[in-house]
Order: sequence, then C-alpha cells, then structure tokens
Amino acid sequence: MKATDLNLGEQLKMSEREIRRRLELLSIGPKEKKEMVGMKPLIAPHVETLVDRFYTLQVEEPEIARLIGDSETLSRLKKHLSRYILTLFDGEYGMEYVLSRLRIGMVHKRIGVPPKLYVPSLWNLFSLLRHQILLETDQKCGVCSDRLNALEKIMLFDLALVFDTYIFSLMDALARGRQELEEYAESLEETVARRTQELASLASKDGLTGLLNQRSFYEELRRETARILRIQGKIALLYLDLDGFKKVNDTLGHQQGDDILIAVSDVIRTVVRSEDIAARYGGDEFCILLPHSGVAEAREVAQRLAQAFARQPRLTETGVAFSIGIAAENWDNLRDGDLLVQQADAAMYLSKKIPGHAVTVAGQEAEPLPGD
Repeated sequence: MKATDLNLGEQLKMSEREIRRRLELLSIGPKEKKEMVGMKPLIAPHVETLVDRFYTLQVEEPEIARLIGDSETLSRLKKHLSRYILTLFDGEYGMEYVLSRLRIGMVHKRIGVPPKLYVPSLWNLFSLLRHQILLETDQKCGVCSDRLNALEKIMLFDLALVFDTYIFSLMDALARGRQELEEYAESLEETVARRTQELASLASKDGLTGLLNQRSFYEELRRETARILRIQGKIALLYLDLDGFKKVNDTLGHQQGDDILIAVSDVIRTVVRSEDIAARYGGDEFCILLPHSGVAEAREVAQRLAQAFARQPRLTETGVAFSIGIAAENWDNLRDGDLLVQQADAAMYLSKKIPGHAVTVAGQEAEPLPGD
C-alpha cells in the first residue's frame, strides 16, 4: 500500500492504544483533563491578546520572521494558533486531537522550522498561558499548581507528537517492521472490539424522540468542526426552542408534552438532509447541524420547519411555536464548536421577542417566520 493511501496517523501507527499509553506515561488522567477544561473560561476571553503577544515575541527573532514571510501568512498563523489554544483546553485528547497535532508538526517540518526554533516557541506560548492563569487565579499557588501541572503535561504531550513527525519524515517507510505491523493490526482489532462494546452499552440517542442526545451531538460537533477545518468548508447550526411548551406541559400533563416533543422531532426529520445532524439538546430545545452549509441554507431549513409545523394539527392546536437562532461560519473564521452553539443560543433568545415562529441569524435582527 502506498503512503498516499494512508492518513498521517496511520502512517505513524498512531492507534487508540498508543494514545492511551502516551497519556499514561505522562500521568494525564481525568484530574488533568478536568483542570484543563476548568481553565478554558480563564483563557478563551484573552485568546486574541495572547496570540498577538506570542507573535510579537516570535517576529523579534530574525529566523522566525523570515520563515513567516509576510503579513497575510502572519494573519493565518494567528487564526491557527487561536484554534490550537482553544482545543488545548477542551479536555479531549483522542484521535482527532492527535491528528491535528501531527499535522502541525508535519507543516512545521515542511516549511523548514527546526526543533531549535520550535521548542523555544512552545516554551514562549506556555509562559504566556502560565502568566494568564496566574493572573486569573490571583497568584494563589495552591489553586494554580494543579492547573499549571496539567498544562505542562498536555503541552509535553503535544511536543512529543510534533517530534514524532520530525523523526518520521527522516525515516524510510519501507523500514516498518513486521512486528510493528502485527501490533498495529492487533491494536485496531482491540479498538473495533472496544468501540462495538461501547456502542452496545452507551445509547447515543434520546430515549423519547429518537434524535441524538446532547452527548452524541457534541461528539458529532467536534468531529464536524475538525473536518470543516481540514477541508476548508463551512458549517451552520440551528438552535430551536419551543415557546409555550411549559404552559402546555403544566396544564395538559406530561404525556401531552411528550407527544409534542415527539411530533416536533418528526417534523425535524422531514426537513433535514441525510448529512445533517439533528439532536434533542435538552428539555424543549433542539439543535440541527448543517455541514457544508451557510446562512442561506440554514434559513431554508428554518422556513421548511415552519411550513411542516403548520401542517401538524396536534402542534398548531396547542399554540406552541418555536424560536430559532442561527450561527454559521466559514472554516477561516471558525474558532470553536462550543462558540458556534453559544452564538446560536444567544440568537435564539432574540427570536423570543417576536410572537409565533421567529428566526434570528447571529449578529442580525430577529424576524417572523410564517408557515404555510
């Protein structure tokens, strides 16, 4: 098999088992992941400032300035670093995360960044993040010690992955030994068996509506966000909330409320495409993720929802309506899947100011959404 038939992770034999082993060697477990997730609210509001400070230091080094070359490349690098920092604090360090770090290493190797420049650069980034964490924790060492320890381990985890790509680029692909191939095949078999077992024990769908549940939605969101960035595409999200549902639930009973939720989920199924991802986010809230779509496509889905809603007597007779928020981004502006949800959620609340069905695109005014 040619190297071009395999992705970078497969060429490096980066299996799920290998990832788990590396995390174990650095003592990265649930505690460290929790610490990283807890630091994201401290770092996320300051990402752009931190990135600007980082590259101010970088371009002071003539070798690095020559490698960057021009202002357009610098602007792209800043966007990539913003995404890197945000995913650093996601607490998810599985295959998608590892592949993104391997690609970073391969890109740096291809453009000629030697380890003697990469390691100090990573140290500068760690120093900036450490300083920001210390500021946010008011220098309380008892609080920040575990946080800085977790951050250091994760960045060492990243550094090891980057160095793997440097080493790999110097190796002949034909030097892969038979034993390595057997171990890789064995790890794939273990992964398939474990995944099958997990899928059997963990339900991915909401028990009432049959749509994806919130946990599965976020898994799909992370995968789609990574894929959109990889293929340089676009993505849109509809956040839908039912107006008047609580009143129906309280006055007519939970069974009637459940019937409404089931009917709404049926309506959603009639309007989404096979590639779209629909989920019951919780309570009377639903999310629809639209890969390869922008604002125009999302508006069309919202309009079809209103029309399909109007054709369901058991929905219209209850007086229930929906408010929709839309958030859409191209790959070069897409920073974080969580941020996309937050934008759509905020837009949805603006829609609630208008009686009946309404839709709001993030950053725009709310508008009514008539059915048939």
